Amino acid sequence: MTRLRASALAGLLLACLVTAPAKADELRLSEAADTRFPERSYALTLPRAMWIDAPDVQVSENGRRVPDVSVATAAGAEARRFGVVLAIDTSSSMRGEPLKAALHAAREFVRRRNAAQPVAVVTFDGQVRVIHGFTADAATIDRALSAVREGSGGSRMFDAAKRAAELIAAAKMPSASAVILSDGADRTSTTTLEQAAAAAAAAHARIYTVGLPSRWSDFGILNLLSAETRGEFSAAGSLRDLARIYERLGSRLAHQYVVRYRSAQPAGHGVRVAVRVVGVAGVASVSYRSPSPPSTTKPPYRHSRVEGVWLSGAVAFVVALLVAALLVLALWCLLRPRTASLRSRVAFYVGQEEPGRTDEDARRARLLAGRMAIETTRSLERARWWPGFLQKLDIARVDIAPQKLLGLVAAATAFALVLLTLIFRSPAAALMAVAVPLFARTLLERRVAKQRKMFTDQLPDNLQVMASAMRAGHSFSGALSVVVEDAPEPARRELARVVADERMGVPVDVALNTVVQRMQSKDLEQVALVATLQRETGGNTAEVLERVTETIRERLALRRLVQTLTAQGRMSRWVLTAIPIVLLLAISAINPEYVAPLFSETVGRVLLGVAAAMVTAGSLIIGKIVNIKV
Repeated sequence: MTRLRASALAGLLLACLVTAPAKADELRLSEAADTRFPERSYALTLPRAMWIDAPDVQVSENGRRVPDVSVATAAGAEARRFGVVLAIDTSSSMRGEPLKAALHAAREFVRRRNAAQPVAVVTFDGQVRVIHGFTADAATIDRALSAVREGSGGSRMFDAAKRAAELIAAAKMPSASAVILSDGADRTSTTTLEQAAAAAAAAHARIYTVGLPSRWSDFGILNLLSAETRGEFSAAGSLRDLARIYERLGSRLAHQYVVRYRSAQPAGHGVRVAVRVVGVAGVASVSYRSPSPPSTTKPPYRHSRVEGVWLSGAVAFVVALLVAALLVLALWCLLRPRTASLRSRVAFYVGQEEPGRTDEDARRARLLAGRMAIETTRSLERARWWPGFLQKLDIARVDIAPQKLLGLVAAATAFALVLLTLIFRSPAAALMAVAVPLFARTLLERRVAKQRKMFTDQLPDNLQVMASAMRAGHSFSGALSVVVEDAPEPARRELARVVADERMGVPVDVALNTVVQRMQSKDLEQVALVATLQRETGGNTAEVLERVTETIRERLALRRLVQTLTAQGRMSRWVLTAIPIVLLLAISAINPEYVAPLFSETVGRVLLGVAAAMVTAGSLIIGKIVNIKV
C-alpha cells in the first residue's frame, strides 16, 4: 500500500475514527523470536490489570488443546522482553501546548508501566532523533523526556516507526512495542508504509498510534500503520485526553505474560494458535508454519551429463516413438498382403526358379502368412463387437482394413503408455493412455453419425424423385433404380444396396429394413412399410410416398426447431463443464502453490475426485435434458 493510497483512505476514515473508541477489551498475542520449534513462546497482552495463572490460559493448535502450558508474568528478567519505544512528534505543528501535553502523557505512561520494563525515547520532525536508548531507570527516562525540544519541518512518522523497529531488533526484544504520537500527515518520510510494517514484523514489534487533532491531521495513515503492525489506534479528542490514553496504554502494556509450550504439530504444516483466558471475552490468535526438517543427507553420487541426457524428456519421447514405430512395423509385416517379387513372377513364365528360394520355401511362407491372417480373423469374428465394428467402418467409409486399423490404435496406445510412463515416472500416469482408443472410438462414432444425418436429410428429396418416377410408370424397384442414378452419397450407396439385394431375390421391404438398421432411420422404416403394402395388396404407392415425404419434411423441420431451441442448453452444458477445468489449469499456471494441496494431500485428491464426478454427472444430466428425441 503506497502513501497515495493511505492519503486517499484518510478522508473516508477520519469521521469515524475521531469518535471511535479504542478496542480496549481485547486479547493480543504476538510471537516471540527467541524460541526454536517445537518449543513455542508468545507474548500475551491482557486488556486490563488482572492476575492469571497457567490453569486460566487455554491454548489450542488447529483446534486441538495443548497440554502443559506455562505462564510467566512480565516481571524481573521477563520484563525486558516487553520494551516500549515512545516516539513523539516534535514538528512545528506541535509547538507550545500540544508538545507539553504529549510530554505529560508520556510521563503518565512511564508511571503506569512495569518498573522493570525498559523504555526508549525517540522524537521526529524533519529528522528522526534517538533521545535515549532502552533503560528501565525512571530518573533516566524522565531526563530523556525533559531533553525533548521543539523541532521544525514536516513529520517523518514512517521513518520514526522504522527507527523504533530497528532499536527493538538491536536490543533483541521479541515482544516489544512502539507508541507513536502525531498530529499531522506524513509527507517527508523516505520510508513507505510497507517498509515500516515490514521492519516491525521482522522485529516482532507492534506499533500503537495516537492521533492528536489539528488542521494537518491524517488519522487514516495512523490507523493503517497500527493495523499493518497488529497494534491499535487511539484518537484524542483534546489535549487532556492524551494523558488518559497514555495511562491506559501504559497499564495495558504492563500487564503482559509469556506463554510457553511444546508443539506437537508435524513439520511443514500450517498451524493456527488460539489463546483463551478465563474471565476475558474473545480469542487471541496467530498463525505460523512449522519448519520442515533440514536435509542432512547428501547424494551418494552425482549424475553425469550423459546420464542427464538419457533421463531427459526429449530422449524419452524419441524412445517412445521408436517403440511405437517398431510395433507398427511388426504389425504391418504380419498383416500386409504377400505379393511375389518381380523376379519370382518372371520366373513363373520362363520356367526358372527364384535364386536362393525354392518353391517349397515360398509355399511354406505363404501358408504361414495366410494361416496367421486366417486365425487372427477367426479370433476377431468370435467377438460380439466385431460385426458391429465392421458395419460402422462400412457406414463411415473408412478405407483402412479393420485388422490394420486395430493394429494402428494398439500401436498408438502403446506409444502413449511408454511416453507417459517415462515423462511422469509413475505407472498411474500411464492410465491416461486409455484416452487413445477412446478418442479413436469417438472419432468413428462421429463419422457414423454424420453419414446417418446426411442420409436422413437427403431422404425427402430422394422419395420425391421416387414418387415422380412411379407416376411416370416405373415399378417400385424401377423407381429405386432411378433414384440411385442421381442420388448423392451416402444415399446412393445405401439405396444401391437395396437394388442389388432385390435383383438377387431378396424382397424389397426386407432389403429396405436392412438399410433401416444400418442408418437407424425411422423415416425409411415408413418407406419399408409402404413397400410391404405395395407387394402384398398394391395400391396408389406414388400418392402414399408423397404423403410420407411430407411427413418426413415436417419432422425434419420440427427437429431443426428443437435443435435451435436447445442450442443454449447445449452451450451451457459445455461452458459449465469447462469452467472448473479451465480455472484449475489457469490457477495451476499462475499460482501452483495455491492448488498444490489438491494434488499432494490425500484430502485434496479425494476432493478432486468428488469434483470430477460432480462435473461429469452434471454434464451428463444436462445432456439428457437437452437431448429431445423427435
